[in-house]
Amino acid sequence: GRPQPAAGRGSRAAVRRRRRRCGAAAAAAMTQVDGGLWRLHVQYPNRDPVLREVAHPQSLEELRAALGVETGQALLTRHERHQEQQYVVEHLEQLQDGAAVCVHVPRRRIFISVPPHIEKKAVMWYPGAAVEQIESAIAKAAGFPPGTQIELRDGEAAVVLSTTIPNDTHLEVAAFVERAPAAHAAPPVVAASAPTPAPAGTGRQRHIDESGACGGSGGGRGGGSLGSLP
Repeated sequence: GRPQPAAGRGSRAAVRRRRRRCGAAAAAAMTQVDGGLWRLHVQYPNRDPVLREVAHPQSLEELRAALGVETGQALLTRHERHQEQQYVVEHLEQLQDGAAVCVHVPRRRIFISVPPHIEKKAVMWYPGAAVEQIESAIAKAAGFPPGTQIELRDGEAAVVLSTTIPNDTHLEVAAFVERAPAAHAAPPVVAASAPTPAPAGTGRQRHIDESGACGGSGGGRGGGSLGSLP
């Protein structure tokens, strides 16, 4: 009088289980043979996460190319134990099918000071910015009018700006003033002149005058001796 289980119900369930196992084994075998597909959850900058299917990559460079990761950008993934932390993917073995990755665009940042009003103001830029654009941003942050040429200094040393300057570098900014070379005054030129010849008899007259002066102080005999000169 007891109801009997439907014939074949257990066998059908067993068949479905075997099919699932066979399907998983076939998928694993296909992955080993032709690489299969990787399904990755990718977070691009300023975009919602998307699911990307890529051919099983053979190298990290191949994966970066398949995901469209550009030069200067980094590929991050979450730590296995600390999901709130991310670290840079440096080897393909760090990833697997189903992993979540993030395309990170590293930024550059320096601090500028313009004594005495501005102290350690941050200026940031991203890869692709030209040196001229960075200088313009620094001049603007320093409060200088547009088009002002600036001079960067690290203590007593002048700094040439580069897009690869180390992060968190602290520089002082000043408006560049072109200094004219110091003018050296030439010494005055004095024209040489020929010596003026003395008039005839000047030497003898001077000798007579001097002798007369001395003789005048010696009395009448001295005066008589002057008259005896030829």
